[in-house]
Amino acid sequence: MNKSNPIPANSVTFEYVYVANQRCECGGLYNVKSQELVNASSSPVDRLSAQCGKCNAARDFNFDISSFFGKLEAYDSFKQVDDLFRQAMNHIRANEFAKAETLLRRIIDPSEGEPAFAWAHFHLGMVLLMLSRTKEAIEHLEQALAIQPLEPDIHEGLGRACQAAGMEEQAAMHFRECEKLRIPFEGPKK
Repeated sequence: MNKSNPIPANSVTFEYVYVANQRCECGGLYNVKSQELVNASSSPVDRLSAQCGKCNAARDFNFDISSFFGKLEAYDSFKQVDDLFRQAMNHIRANEFAKAETLLRRIIDPSEGEPAFAWAHFHLGMVLLMLSRTKEAIEHLEQALAIQPLEPDIHEGLGRACQAAGMEEQAAMHFRECEKLRIPFEGPKK
């Protein structure tokens, strides 16, 4: 996303979590190098400049911070999102998918949580797949992929959902992309 289409964020902490979860095309992860407020007169945008820890490629991430800009009490709202995410993961591990779904929906709610939290969309998609709600699962997995397009696990999950929906071509494409993306991260299969 660019400056004209910034990533929605409801806390500064989420901005750093978002950047830390993005992958460079080489397979490396980004490290934030600087942060600056831009365009504060109309709509506040927080720019995090990052560098890949593997190939040193630079990348800027622009966040729409209008939901919390100037509201000191909202700056650490990610703690609640993180707590909800941990609870949701515990429900998933306990096969309590309906409870996990409720929490994951709160996490991606634009007013309560972080709508650009890729892993919440991913896990919600996988929960919905377990609940045989394939169409909804695909929607959330596609949202996760739009946020983190170079994440092999998201491609694999979307491949499974497409397979369950009988979309064999799309499933095969996501499985191929998953394997292709895993090579820079894990090395070729032996």
